[in-house]
Amino acid sequence: MAYIMMVAAKAHAYTDDELGFSIDIDESYQLSRQYDVIRFQSAGSDNVVIIKNWPGLTEEMAKDYLLGGYQDDVIAVVASGDVSKQEVENGSGLLVDVMAIVQRKLTKGLAAAFIGNDGQGMVLLAVAAESEWDQFRSEAKQIASSVVFKQPSAGPDARDWYYMLAGKSLVFRGESSDTRRKEILHLCGDGGFMHRLATSSMQDSGTGSAFGFSSKSKSGSWEVVDVDGVSRLVLHYGDGSEESAAIEDRDGRFSLDGRRYIIARTRHCR
Repeated sequence: MAYIMMVAAKAHAYTDDELGFSIDIDESYQLSRQYDVIRFQSAGSDNVVIIKNWPGLTEEMAKDYLLGGYQDDVIAVVASGDVSKQEVENGSGLLVDVMAIVQRKLTKGLAAAFIGNDGQGMVLLAVAAESEWDQFRSEAKQIASSVVFKQPSAGPDARDWYYMLAGKSLVFRGESSDTRRKEILHLCGDGGFMHRLATSSMQDSGTGSAFGFSSKSKSGSWEVVDVDGVSRLVLHYGDGSEESAAIEDRDGRFSLDGRRYIIARTRHCR
């Protein structure tokens, strides 16, 4: 559930110790946060700044993301210019002008992607009503350029696992007497995942052999939570179902609910 509060009076710098960054923004903006998305809404206008955590973000991924645009149930963003570099303290970034529809309202603004020197990553969107963008443009650029990365705090085990697993593939291979199973879980740094399960089987009969193969894919969002001192990987599927498994690391061997998975870097995330 999202919560809303006011940025502390006279505190122009918003700092997130867990994610490892700070940003300067006017004290009158209302702050709301849900999962890994932080939203700053101007109290006196439609001006809004949205930040999404993306650990493990690379420059290539950032450029593809900015030029390729973004769309979900609430927002649609399309680049309207060329990507330029944006230097920030303890990191680097890319910037592009955009047109966006936010909650069915046409807006103009800028989108940026930032990469910290310690593995942090985030994307930022700053937009205003089309008629107010010229007035907001200078402030939006100042906000984007004020990003400062710092070493993330140690945090709970769940956050450590999130940073370790973001941008990785988890691969499981199993085999019984007549069935082979391969499961691949791509955990993207933007909080999305792709889950692919393939099984094949060979059965012998008196008249010969029969081979069968099946494959299915699902997607959704993922997170890591701590429950009773145990970190659990939680998958929220697009159809509304949910699945979770306890994370374990025994002598360098990663497992979910006792089943061993191989960890590899994924190429299936934007």
